[in-house]
Amino acid sequence: MKLELFSKNKIGLLILILSMTISSKAQILNPDELALKKIYTTLEDALKNPKEVYRLKLVGKPKCDSIPDEIFSLPNLQELTIRRCKLQLVNNRISELKNLQYLNLDQNRLVKLPESLCKLSELKTLIISRNYISYLPDNIGKLKKLTAIDAWDNQIYILPKSIAKLSETLEILDLRQVAIKSDEYEDMTSLLPKTKIFYTSFCECKDSR
Repeated sequence: MKLELFSKNKIGLLILILSMTISSKAQILNPDELALKKIYTTLEDALKNPKEVYRLKLVGKPKCDSIPDEIFSLPNLQELTIRRCKLQLVNNRISELKNLQYLNLDQNRLVKLPESLCKLSELKTLIISRNYISYLPDNIGKLKKLTAIDAWDNQIYILPKSIAKLSETLEILDLRQVAIKSDEYEDMTSLLPKTKIFYTSFCECKDSR
């Protein structure tokens, strides 16, 4: 009798733990639902209600070398913009933002992206325009939901081979203001035959790159 009661209590406890785990897991919002969520524009405001923050947009401040650690305490974050904040690197901790669908790092001072970025399984849009990036992460092909990469005005002339895994899902690759040679463009289209690739033609008659 005692053993039976213990088993029932144990099962009840397991069910409670499981239900708490499920309820605590963030819900991935569709575009319409996400658009209705408030956009927080300062870390101070966001940290007052961390579980309510789905969209965070920081422009011009804070000036920082890397993504502020406070951002990783926002468990439901799905849209993150950090523009003109003088970022020089993206922390490996970026992989902790598991629900992130949209990442905009426009107009910073980035020279590379970490491989940990490739663990963002929900990421659909990646904006890294107007930085100093010369290559994309080797494992970018793991981002199965990625539909758009805006790498306008960087120095990306060669794509990693793994990006071919996105040939059915990646709709747009923006490389305008990146001087692409004809053979480089051909290599890109062979990897991504269905992707619309925007680029700036490189004049091979003179060394302008």
